[in-house]
Amino acid sequence: MSDIVGDGRHDLRDALERLSAQVADGILHAEPTSQETRLPAAVVQPLVRANVAEILAALAGETSSLAPARETGRVTAAEGMPLDLLQHAYRLAGLRIWEELARRLRSQSDTAALLRASSRVWFAIDRSSNVAVRAHLETAAGLGENMARTELLRGVLTGAVHDLETARRALGLPADMMLMVAVTAAGTPSVPAPGAAPASEGIGVEPTRVTTRRLTHEGARLTLVAAPTSEEAHDAVARLAVNARTGASRPFTNLAHAPAALAQARTAVRSLPPGQFGLARYGDRPLDALLVADGERAAELATAVLSGLRDRDPRDEELLLATIEAWFEHGGSGTKAAAALHCHRNTVLNRLARVADLTGRDINDPRAAAELYAAVRALRLQRDPA
Repeated sequence: MSDIVGDGRHDLRDALERLSAQVADGILHAEPTSQETRLPAAVVQPLVRANVAEILAALAGETSSLAPARETGRVTAAEGMPLDLLQHAYRLAGLRIWEELARRLRSQSDTAALLRASSRVWFAIDRSSNVAVRAHLETAAGLGENMARTELLRGVLTGAVHDLETARRALGLPADMMLMVAVTAAGTPSVPAPGAAPASEGIGVEPTRVTTRRLTHEGARLTLVAAPTSEEAHDAVARLAVNARTGASRPFTNLAHAPAALAQARTAVRSLPPGQFGLARYGDRPLDALLVADGERAAELATAVLSGLRDRDPRDEELLLATIEAWFEHGGSGTKAAAALHCHRNTVLNRLARVADLTGRDINDPRAAAELYAAVRALRLQRDPA
């Protein structure tokens, strides 16, 4: 009686790439219960390859760690893949591996040896599948707990939760702390504090005395920060603004003020200059905050004051707007504005004279200058993609 294991015909690792591609293709082109359960190829393919490689190694007699199966369970739970589809994927892998082994052993007349080979294949498949299922269930349970906390945090920030003391304890927020709310605009990377472990959605603890709770809401990342002092809370919020556009509320102590703080943080992030990353604290730019708080009135102001400029060629309009901004930025100094714009002082003065002709507002008149400055800021904020 031949020993199929002993003669090496269980070692299918030379077919790893082909088998992995067949299994991944079968998973990607299966018909799930809904389109939302279909995972992208970039997720499926590396997971399939790692699992097939481990199963083939186990068939060849090597010890396996089952790490790919555990990772598969975690990833599929996080991606929302139903458990039955996960199990189907392992069955598909087992079928493809057994078909390859059977093809290689088709001349084998020892029925008992063939049965042992089949048993080895399905034992390896069941072993990996069971580990993946356990990891999937454990991850799903953890995600469910985090999801409940996330929804509780959302209720606190939006004012939907009224039992705030219970909410504070459920969120794990220490009592008698300074609180701040931060809003990080969509499309900017999340940067953890130096030394902090990566935090899942809804939960985050800094390595210092600062506690953070975060979620994604209406496309933006919202973070509630709790710290012993306002300075520590501000430092934690500042770390969120590295390579990102972030707005922060004023510090507060009562969770009942969280909805108002969220509104402050939203206003603050919208008041950042166009294209600028960093932190804007509510109150740092009071005029900009006023303009973004009432976008309709701000747009009316920009139109009323700057309509003469906006009727011109866009390049000419931008040149005049930049000159107005440089003049204000440098305290009304034509010389400093000219240096910033890389032109002669007389050129700046001539442009400002054109602004006066086109808008009816002389920048040397304090009231007219105030209207020009507010209108230019309104226009810039209105054009800001954020």
